[in-house]
Amino acid sequence: MSKEEIKRLFKQFDNGNGHLSLAEIDRAIIQFYPQFGTNKKAIMRAYKAADTSGNGFVELKEFEKIVHLLKQYNEISKIFEELDTNDDHRISFNEFKQGFQLLGEDDSDEDSLQEEFDAIDSNDGGYILFDEFCMHMAKKKLQ
Repeated sequence: MSKEEIKRLFKQFDNGNGHLSLAEIDRAIIQFYPQFGTNKKAIMRAYKAADTSGNGFVELKEFEKIVHLLKQYNEISKIFEELDTNDDHRISFNEFKQGFQLLGEDDSDEDSLQEEFDAIDSNDGGYILFDEFCMHMAKKKLQ
């Protein structure tokens, strides 16, 4: 999508105050990107990443980021859901071990897997949460 198309989309859903709320963004995504509309985790993650001002609203420049991040977070979300085999919205070590190849990694010994799991589990909760998984995948992409 070009910058001009993104600008038109922004203006179409802006209620005149110069920024979009999460609800306005959600409506825009559902209408123009129906393939992402049901993936609320990806929408929320893109929204949080784009709201660099931290005011809870998204200006045009931030909206451009959302459009670009949405596809990336949607893909990450799908991998996360494949790893989360019991659908509890978190990845246990056992699920991680079973799905390690989905991450593009070679099979490793259990100690190496545990080390990798612990590195991703940044809050030491014993599970990998979606935000932790996104951070890990973003770091991997930058390497």
